[in-house]
Order: sequence, then C-alpha cells, then structure tokens
Amino acid sequence: MAQMLLQRDSAAKVKRAVRRHLRLVRRSGDEKAIAVAQRIAKPLTVLEEALDAAAKAVEAAEDAFDDWNYDDARLDQLVRRLSLRCRDWDASHSGARTTEIVFGGQSPSEIIYAPRHKEPELVAQLLVRARQLPHDHPALPLLDALGQAAEASRSSQRAYIDSQQRVAEANAAVEIAKAGVIRAYRDNFIDIERACGIELADSAFPTLRAPRKMREEERELLGEVTDQLGGDGGE
Repeated sequence: MAQMLLQRDSAAKVKRAVRRHLRLVRRSGDEKAIAVAQRIAKPLTVLEEALDAAAKAVEAAEDAFDDWNYDDARLDQLVRRLSLRCRDWDASHSGARTTEIVFGGQSPSEIIYAPRHKEPELVAQLLVRARQLPHDHPALPLLDALGQAAEASRSSQRAYIDSQQRVAEANAAVEIAKAGVIRAYRDNFIDIERACGIELADSAFPTLRAPRKMREEERELLGEVTDQLGGDGGE
C-alpha cells in the first residue's frame, strides 16, 4: 500500500510529496486519476501561501532583532560618552564626584553589559540623577539624546516581541494548512483506488520512507563494503 504523509512530516516534505504524486499520476496517463489528483491543488496553494507568510514573518523578526541590537548599541555608546565626560570633569575639579552621583555607585560597564531589556530602565534612573549635575557640566548636552536612545531601545524591544508572536502565529497557520494537504493526499489515494484500482493508486504515490526490504538491502551492501575494506586493510 502507498505510504501516506504524517503530521510529523515537515511542510517542505509534504510539498515535495505532493509534487511527486502529481508527477506520477501524470505518468499513468489515466484521465480519471489525474482529475482526482488535481483536487489537491487548492489545499497545496493554501500551504504554499502559509509557508511564504511564515518566511516573511521570520525575516521581519530578524530585522526587528537587528533594530533592537542596533538601538542597544547606540545606547551603550551614549552611556560610555556620559561616563567619559563625568570622569574628565571630576579629574579637573578637585573633590567632584559626578561620576559616582550619576552612576549611583555602579560602574558604566554594569549598565552597558546589563541584559538588553533591562538597560533602558537603568538609564532612566541614571538620567534622574544626572539632572543634579552643575549647569555647565559637559555631560548635560547628552541627556536628551540618552533619553531618546533609551526610548528607542524600549520600542525596538516591543517590536521584536511582537514579531516573535507573529512568527508563532504564522507557524501555527502552516501546521493547519499542512494538515489540510495531508487529508487531501489521503483522500486522493482512496478515491484513485476506487476509480482506478489499487495497482494504479499504489503507483501514483511516491515512496516517502525507506521500506524494510530497502533498509535490509542497504545494511547488506554496507556490510559487504565494510568487509572489503577490512580485507584490504589486512593485506
């Protein structure tokens, strides 16, 4: 009996099996079988559209991650600049502790290397403390840009989370569409068998998994090759 598709089979394998099935049906030249087989075209189109949507969702998620990573790197740069300006100020103003005040006793690296999703909140706290800087402190002009960068990083994170949700939804749609193709594939076998007989039905569907006989033959051939190699090696 012809091998049927399984739900655990990948969508790519399902697509390939349908292509092979349609080709084999055409080879039979039986008009009834060909007419039955063509009914799978509609669910196959649904699967192809779902796969295309899933691929685009994955690309969008990759882009969203790249944007988040880019915005996080920009935030890191501004934190480093803020630290340098505070250190320069403290070096030229005896007793000044603006670095300690702004960073709250933390090192800049503790903020820069914090988890990406936590850094904007740490920067928000930093900005509150930085408002206490002297009016002529060189770090002050950075504060607006730093706040904007933190908000950009937050927005990028939300966009990435949303894109991941869309990937999950697209993958679920692929599974639903795949199930529809698998049902149509089985229906094709049943209806071709009824219309044209079991022999034609069996010949119109490809081998999807190696049957036991084929596996045994492969093992036997492999054993012969191993024996030959072993014999050669002993000479």
